[in-house]
Amino acid sequence: MAITFTKKNKQKSVIDMIPMIDIIFQLTIFFMVATTFKITSGIELELPKAATVSDVTTTQLSVSIVNENQIMVGNASTNFSELPLIVADEAKKSPARSAIIYGDKNMEYNLLIEVMDILRKNGYDSIDLALTKKRD
Repeated sequence: MAITFTKKNKQKSVIDMIPMIDIIFQLTIFFMVATTFKITSGIELELPKAATVSDVTTTQLSVSIVNENQIMVGNASTNFSELPLIVADEAKKSPARSAIIYGDKNMEYNLLIEVMDILRKNGYDSIDLALTKKRD
């Protein structure tokens, strides 16, 4: 007596890729909508241009200067006479003392030096200037 085995037809497993594509598409749209980009300040600036521009990591304090009456420290709008008080308050808040200055290309050079002097008096040793790269 011989035992006979019957072959069962196995169904091949198939992975349906359409639901995965839908999920990836929805995630892509979600991240595009939910992502926020770094906005420097509310002041319209025309930065000076230089050929040797390098990227700088995010700094603790950003100072945007148009003229003596329009200066932004972080998100706070101020003028030159109130700047030392605001910078001193910001220096107390953050242990990392680095700053970046966004200056309009038409601002006075003396104003830039005075702002840098105020930053240095408050312990900001690393001061960077924001520039845009020149087109060749």
